[in-house]
Amino acid sequence: MQILLTGLCTLHWGRIEYGNIGNYYIVVPLFRKLHEIFPEADIVTTMQMTDEFAKRENIKVLPLDLYYGWRDGLCDTKSAIEEYGIAKLYNKTNQFYTTTPYIEEVLKSDLIIDFSGDMWGDNSEKMGENRYLVDLLKIRTAQLLGKRTVMFASSPGPVTDSSIVGFAKEVYKNFDLVINREGFSIDILKKEGFDVSNTKSYACPAWLFDKTYYPETVNASTIIKKEHFSDRKKNIGMILATYSLPGSSFDAWERDDEDFRDFVSLVEHIVKDRNERVILISHSNGFELPPNFKRTHWRDYKMISKLYEIIESRGNVNMSDVRKVDSIYQPWEMHTLIGNLDMLISGRVHGAVAGLEQGIPTIAFDYKNGPLAHKMSGFFSVIGMEEYVISRDENDFITYFDKAYDELDCIKSRLRDNFPNVERKVEESFLLLQRLMEGTET
Repeated sequence: MQILLTGLCTLHWGRIEYGNIGNYYIVVPLFRKLHEIFPEADIVTTMQMTDEFAKRENIKVLPLDLYYGWRDGLCDTKSAIEEYGIAKLYNKTNQFYTTTPYIEEVLKSDLIIDFSGDMWGDNSEKMGENRYLVDLLKIRTAQLLGKRTVMFASSPGPVTDSSIVGFAKEVYKNFDLVINREGFSIDILKKEGFDVSNTKSYACPAWLFDKTYYPETVNASTIIKKEHFSDRKKNIGMILATYSLPGSSFDAWERDDEDFRDFVSLVEHIVKDRNERVILISHSNGFELPPNFKRTHWRDYKMISKLYEIIESRGNVNMSDVRKVDSIYQPWEMHTLIGNLDMLISGRVHGAVAGLEQGIPTIAFDYKNGPLAHKMSGFFSVIGMEEYVISRDENDFITYFDKAYDELDCIKSRLRDNFPNVERKVEESFLLLQRLMEGTET
């Protein structure tokens, strides 16, 4: 048996392992659970992983161009259209007059998994020319070739482009299964006229990420000491993302002080009025490519640095109680750091997941710009904490913080009680794949 894992999460080498840390939390449980339920399967993927990762997780990495190579002009689109035409002709005649490397991999595969996160739809804009269209063409090609196709662990929608929505509905309807990682996406697509009868809502594989998925042992006490965690005050983490800030594009590096106003007020409130310590965290990094590979800071670090500078310049709080994480941690090290906080405020979904699944009371800022993040509310709903998401249009951060801060013990208890159900949902999503391949899923 061969499983082909492809989709809009197909990114350049290093992006999943060394960029947004949340991506790593997802893919390690994803690959390991697939191996667990399909122990005899070969797993091949268009996601570009390091040789070390591929060996450790027992996967084969296919060339990037098989899916989408960010080639000049409309080369990727043209290739996908040609493959779609080949598949349509095969579907009518049962003959191949030509083929491509992508089609060859599809033909060898028993299951094609579209792994697209929240990019399936409008959120793929700016991710590459016609990239969403290419994904639709690639998956429809597999469907026309008679292969089982599943969209897995995704948060699809919205899809509002009138030029593509009809084709998107056709592809979506012909998935054998759509297994979402939250429940909000069904309502979004249903309102847009999608047939969601083959859609099930479960939970993201990232909820399973714990020490059993670490590739090496982490010394938590070393991290705590290095980041000057207080043993007298509560250590309250804040993950600030470019998505968290209003007004500008998510990839804008330069920001006005006014963009940080509400975050400044919140930090000063925590330190001055609540007498606690704030630890500013970047949950996304950058890197320089080989042969001179090294991990670097990226946009989110610039955001927390700017926030730190504004707070320092105002002189309203003791800066010994405002810490900035300058170290570039591996995903498992960051997971450990988050797990030792007393409370977390997150502008990134999977940063929040790292807190919630470790029993850390967590509130979140929904994205203020960039992609519509219905997944944030969806993820918090999965674990029964949806009232702790500050919506896109709200700025009353202090009220949300105080509500959670005053209920820390209660929230911890709720997380302990609710988490087993979240784990069960993740496990059931993989079992659903197993039943599909056994022919017992109805």
